[in-house]
Amino acid sequence: MEYGTAESVNLMTLAVVIVSCLLMSDLPASGVPAARDGPKPTSQHSSSKDTATHATKGVIKTVSATALVVTRRTSGKRTDTTFVLTPSTHTEGALAAGSTVEIRYRTDGGQKIATAVSVEAAPQ
Repeated sequence: MEYGTAESVNLMTLAVVIVSCLLMSDLPASGVPAARDGPKPTSQHSSSKDTATHATKGVIKTVSATALVVTRRTSGKRTDTTFVLTPSTHTEGALAAGSTVEIRYRTDGGQKIATAVSVEAAPQ
């Protein structure tokens, strides 16, 4: 093959195109993706509503090892709300019927999962 022939020009052009593509891609010459630091992209199918945390306040109606029923006043009406207690639920104070509590929770599959429950000190 001689330099300057059509075949050598085509091979040179092909080589330039390949090198340009490698330089513009995220792949190094080895073909193995480089490790990236930083957050991983999240799926667009997950709903922020399911992972958001919420807070509320109410009076304990009943409590067990796995559930907490709290009476809250919303729009002038009393409503009972059930929260799931898990081994990872952080509690501060003794949970007992009649105690006023502040609850942080997340929703998962339609259930309210308590992440933290704090008993308020009784007014003196």
